[in-house]
Amino acid sequence: MYVLEFFHLRFGISGRLHVSQDITLALGGGGARGLAHLGVIDALTKAGYRIKRIVGVSMGSLVGALIASGKDISEIRRDALHYLLSERFQVHQNTLFGIKGESADGETSGYFAWYMRIQQFLKANSLFRRIITQPGMLPGVLLEDVVINLLEDVNIESLPIPLSIVAVDLLSGHQVVIENGSVRDAVRGSSSLPGIFPPVPFNDLLLCDTGTFCSLPARIAQSYGDAPVIAVEVNTEITPGIRPSTALEVLIRVDEIGENYWRKQVRPHASVVIRPNVAHVPWYDFSAAPRLIELGHHAAIGQMDQIKRIIG
Repeated sequence: MYVLEFFHLRFGISGRLHVSQDITLALGGGGARGLAHLGVIDALTKAGYRIKRIVGVSMGSLVGALIASGKDISEIRRDALHYLLSERFQVHQNTLFGIKGESADGETSGYFAWYMRIQQFLKANSLFRRIITQPGMLPGVLLEDVVINLLEDVNIESLPIPLSIVAVDLLSGHQVVIENGSVRDAVRGSSSLPGIFPPVPFNDLLLCDTGTFCSLPARIAQSYGDAPVIAVEVNTEITPGIRPSTALEVLIRVDEIGENYWRKQVRPHASVVIRPNVAHVPWYDFSAAPRLIELGHHAAIGQMDQIKRIIG
């Protein structure tokens, strides 16, 4: 079953604070930075909190699907790092984004670094033709390879922990919450950045990442009313002082401002918001995976007293 978000929320039960160790997780998008979710969840489960439901968007849907599988988190971490640091995945990184080894720094790690590469590709690799003739600037092979290597080929409703995946249906024009069907296809759809990766067919839907207006699904998580919501936000705040100089940079800047504004509106729907310090890592650079997981764990430990005080 998948439901339009406005319908789902209308009939959802408003979340109330329970003195319990049960929690609902709202895992936000943020590309590679979303690996910090694994560290956060590791700290929470070791502190005795039980995950009642996971609501994920984009990278949060991938991590959510891994956790919802019921596997031990140490096993999940091991398998994820084995793949993300493998030569196979690094070839994808280098081909698509020019990433090699450790995270880039200096000029290449600035806000427009990746978009500068896109502009270079437009000139050198004829991507302009892809923009006007193809559904995405980049092929969907990377996302397909990720889900095949990291996720089992199962349906969402069969997972031990209830999972809700948030995406946009381009055909109906609505945000949707997916609760059954292929977990691989749903995760791919939720993670397909609009205009960058091709949208993903899913039954009678055409899915892509929610982008600007739901990178932190705290409001949807609260609507279930299952347990207090802990939201994990891995996107960064607006960097002031940036002066866009091209049409592409203006569009990207406006998208970033809108996405940041939306996150501010949904944070109050969570009992606790954990925000790992991952802003220095470009969203497309998975070479810093071990450090990102560590930063997530550190952030959760740093807020554990607050979590215990609010949730119990």
